[in-house]
Amino acid sequence: MGKSMSKRRQDLAELFIGIAIIGLLLFVASFARARIDLTSEQRYTLTPATKQLVRELEDILYVKVFLTGELPADLKQLERAVRDVLDELHAVNPDRIHYAFSDPNASADDKTRREVYDQLQKQGLTYTSIRVKEKGGFSERIVFPGALISFRDKTLPVQLLKTQLRTPDADIVARSITNAEYEFASGIRQATSKQKARIAFLDGHGELGALETADITNALEALYSVSRVRIDGRIDALSTKNELMSKRTNDYEALIIAKPDSVFSDRDRYVIDQFVMNGGKILWCVDAMDPQLDSLRKSQFSIATSLALGYDELLFAYGARVNKDLVLDRSCAFIELYTQPYGNQRKLERFPWYFEPVSIPQSAHPIVANIDPVHFRFVSTIDTIGTDSVKKTILLTTSPQSFAQREPVRISLAAVEMDQGFERRSTPHMPVAVLLEGRFKSAYYDRIPNAFRDDPNVAVREWSPPTAQLVIADGDVIANRFDPAKGMFYMLGYDRYANAKIYGNRELILNAMNYLLDDRSLISIRSRAITLRQLDATRVDLQRETWQAINIGVPLLLALVLGFAYQQHRRRTNTRPNPISA
Repeated sequence: MGKSMSKRRQDLAELFIGIAIIGLLLFVASFARARIDLTSEQRYTLTPATKQLVRELEDILYVKVFLTGELPADLKQLERAVRDVLDELHAVNPDRIHYAFSDPNASADDKTRREVYDQLQKQGLTYTSIRVKEKGGFSERIVFPGALISFRDKTLPVQLLKTQLRTPDADIVARSITNAEYEFASGIRQATSKQKARIAFLDGHGELGALETADITNALEALYSVSRVRIDGRIDALSTKNELMSKRTNDYEALIIAKPDSVFSDRDRYVIDQFVMNGGKILWCVDAMDPQLDSLRKSQFSIATSLALGYDELLFAYGARVNKDLVLDRSCAFIELYTQPYGNQRKLERFPWYFEPVSIPQSAHPIVANIDPVHFRFVSTIDTIGTDSVKKTILLTTSPQSFAQREPVRISLAAVEMDQGFERRSTPHMPVAVLLEGRFKSAYYDRIPNAFRDDPNVAVREWSPPTAQLVIADGDVIANRFDPAKGMFYMLGYDRYANAKIYGNRELILNAMNYLLDDRSLISIRSRAITLRQLDATRVDLQRETWQAINIGVPLLLALVLGFAYQQHRRRTNTRPNPISA
C-alpha cells in the first residue's frame, strides 16, 4: 500500500514538473518571434520592398478593415488573407502598425447600419452586394470589402476587392487575395508620402480626352500628381529656367502622349525632345494608322491609311519606329455582328475580330510579369533602331499566328468569315510594345541654329541623362470605354461582352508608370505570383457526404484504436509479475 502511494506521488510530481516546464517554455517563447513560411511561392512572406516601407514608418499607422462578419466562403478566404498580411506587417514593426476589424452590419438597427454605410461611402469605400443563403431562401447583404488607413492627419480608403460587378465571383476574389499585399503597401505609401511625382497628359494634338482616360487617371492619382498640359509652341510648357542654373528643369517627371491624331508642330516636337533631354520620361501610346471607323460603321468596310503626325522623327532618334501597318492576329477579341435572318428576326452572333489582338505577356520584365492579356485595337508593329546608348526591351508581341498588312489596309467586317491563312503567312511574335532605356541623343542634335542654341533662356541640351521611354503602337491601349450621355466610364480592361474586367491594360499602364518613375518597389509587390489551389466545385457536390464521413469518422476511429491499444498496454503492465516480490 505504501509503495503504491509513493509511486502515485512520484507520477504526480513528474506530471506537475512537466506542466511547469511546458509553461516556462511557452512564457519564454512569447518574447521570441519565429515565423516560417513553408509555401512554395512564399505566400505568407512580405516582399523586401514592403518590409522596408513598414520599417521606415515615422509614426503609428492604423488600419481599420471592414471585411468581416457573416461572409460567403470566397470572401472569408479573402478576409483570412487580409489578416495574414496585416499580421506580417505588424510583425515587421509592432510599435508602428496597428489594425482592427469592424463589421458594418454588426448593428441590429437598420437605420444605424445605413448611417454606417453612408459614412463609409463618404470616406471613399465601395460596397458589394452578395446573396446569402438562409433557411427561407436567399437574402441580399451589403459588404464593404475595404479598409481605411490612418496616418497622422491623413485617412485613405483601400479597396481590397476591385470590381465593377456588384456580385464578386471566385476568380475576382482570387485575384484580390494575390493583390492584398500590394493594396496595403500602396495605401501605406500614399498615406506616408510627403511629395508625389508629377505626371502630365499631353493635350493639343487631338489626344484622348479626360473621360476617355478617366479610369487610368484615377488610378494614377492615387500615387502621383496628375494634370493635363498643352505646349502650343511655348518653350516653358514642360520646363522652367532658373536664373541661377545653366539648364532648364522639367516641371513634370513623366509625360503621357495618348493617341494624338493631328500634326505636332516643329516647335512642339522640340519642346518634347528637350523634355527628354532634361531627364523626363515618356509613355507613348500612339497610332500609325487611321482605321476610318466612321466609314466602317456606315458601309461595313474602310481603308486604313497612315498618319503623318510628325512624332516619328523623335522616336526614330530615340531608337524605335512605329510601322505603317496593321496587325491581324488569331489571338484576338470578339465582335458581335448580325448574321442572316432566321424567320423574321436577325441573329446577333460573336466572331473573332482579328484587328483587335489580345497579347499574352511572355516577358519576365516587371512591367508585364503576371498581368492579364492586353487588349489592342488596330495595333501596328514596332522596329528597333540601332542606337548604342539605348537599351531596347520588347515587352509585348503578337501571337505565333499573326501577320501585318502594310498600308493601305482594307478593313471589312466580312473578314470575320474569311480564311486569313494564318498557318501559311504568319510572322510570329512581332513587337507591339518596346521599352527604351539609356542616354538619348536629341533629334535636333545638328539642326538647331546657333542664335537659338546660344540663347541662355533656351538652354539647349544635346544628350539626356539616363532615362526611359515606353512606346506602345496603339493609342486605344490606354482608353477606357465610356458613355458620354451618362458621363460614366468603365474600368480600363473592361470587356462589354464578358461584362467584366478581363484584360490587363490597367495594370500595364500602372506598372509602366511605376517603372518609369523608379517605383520599382511597387512593381516587385504587384508582380508576385501566388497560386490559389481552389477546390473542384463539381467533385465537392458529388462527394460531399463521403468526405464529411471520412473527416468525422476517421479521427473517431483513430482515437478508439489508440485508446484500446493504451488500455491493453496498461493491462499487460499491471499484470506483469514483480521480480523483487517474487
